[in-house]
Order: sequence, then structure tokens, then C-alpha cells
Amino acid sequence: MTIYKNYPQVTTMENLQMEENSSLDAIVKHGENVIAANYTYKGFTAAVYEFIETTEETGLGFIECRLSRIAQADKYFDDSGSAMLWGFEQLGK
Repeated sequence: MTIYKNYPQVTTMENLQMEENSSLDAIVKHGENVIAANYTYKGFTAAVYEFIETTEETGLGFIECRLSRIAQADKYFDDSGSAMLWGFEQLGK
């Protein structure tokens, strides 16, 4: 299945938040990871990122530290909660 939303491979939380403009979207920091759940015209989708920089290394806030995508959903979800759950399940693998 082709997914409408193609998440960037390397980004920041700040960029993920600025790229999305729907009140239905969520960008959530969980430990050293970030889960993004976004609404598209076909449904919700999600991606999981890990931090590849730290605030100690860069002197920046955590929202400005770089992230690397480690998983992207290959299906659509009925709601953002299900998309977020998928993200948490990826962290448990």
C-alpha cells in the first residue's frame, strides 16, 4: 500500500511540529524516542524516530536536536490513538 505521508529520514521535533498543521496531529517525546501520528485524507499514519543528538552535545533544546526515523507505518489507522499505539509497539520490538 502506498502511504500518502512520507516522513523525512532525518528531522527535528520542531520541524515535525511546523510541517503539520492539523489539530488532529500529535508529536510525542517518549524517552529517547519521538512518535509522530498524523492525519491525511486517507486516515491516520505514524512514524517513530530516535534522537541522534543530545542537548549536552549541541547546547540546543531537545526539540531542536536531530532525529532519525526508525519506523514508518505501512498502513492507515482509523484514529490517532491507534496510530500512536502502533508507534509504542514499535518501541517494544
